[in-house]
Amino acid sequence: MSHNLLRVSSYEEYFTLVPKNIEVFTFAPTNYCVYSNEDSEKMIMHFLSNPYWMFSPELRKGGMFEHMQYYPPNSIITNIMLDGDDTSSHFGAYTLGKTPQKLPIVFNTSKKETTYDVERLLNTIKSGRVFLFVCSPHTIAPHTNSVLKWRGRNQPKRKATKKYESFAITHEILEKAIAIQEQRLDIDEEARRRFVDYINSLCHRRFTRSMSFPLEKRNGSSDHIPSQIGLGLGETKRKESGIYFKVDKQDQETNNIYEKRYKEIIEEKIETVLWKIRMSATTKKS
Repeated sequence: MSHNLLRVSSYEEYFTLVPKNIEVFTFAPTNYCVYSNEDSEKMIMHFLSNPYWMFSPELRKGGMFEHMQYYPPNSIITNIMLDGDDTSSHFGAYTLGKTPQKLPIVFNTSKKETTYDVERLLNTIKSGRVFLFVCSPHTIAPHTNSVLKWRGRNQPKRKATKKYESFAITHEILEKAIAIQEQRLDIDEEARRRFVDYINSLCHRRFTRSMSFPLEKRNGSSDHIPSQIGLGLGETKRKESGIYFKVDKQDQETNNIYEKRYKEIIEEKIETVLWKIRMSATTKKS
């Protein structure tokens, strides 16, 4: 989830630098969530353990690496807050290898000691390649059941639930959100180009099915039907299943209103500039 817009003093707090000795790869672009199951996550860890994963057909449209981004040391990355699903024990940080090992890191934003953002996680890991298989929600991303007030000057006093407060998107908050959201999209685009340039600079080796897909795990699922991870050689488009990327309903609705308010602000600024030009012309004539 994104950082709380009400608690950051400037949009710079939404971003951080990748530490030295670390390379970061991300899967989901801004506004997108990544959906998976326990079996398909085991498959992707097996996949990434192969040194030639970058040359797989999964880079194609519909594949699990379709949106892959690359962040080398000292590059700017969005500092997303990290939280786990209370109902899924397999969520967490793992080392990759023949037998992936779960690290003693707990993601739970309800407690200070287990609250991690990307910056804290990278500084904890310290070195190596880090694959962030996490959602990247809209900058305006309230918890489920929270209430957004899109217009007005004051924050509403009532609570939407016992846990989550309602809050208003004031003009100040919206200006901050726009700056953050646009910066995130620019960072996405740059990191995506960087990834493409990175793999093009490497010595290619043909990726074959046997290099990454054990027969018993062909689909990364327990039933093997239908195909559970991205598109492979010769596969055609199929319905969403296993690992896929999608803008969820809440973020889509938020983004629709955000785009409308963004357009209104741009139009207001244009009208203000035009008014000043007209006033200046009138003053000169008089």
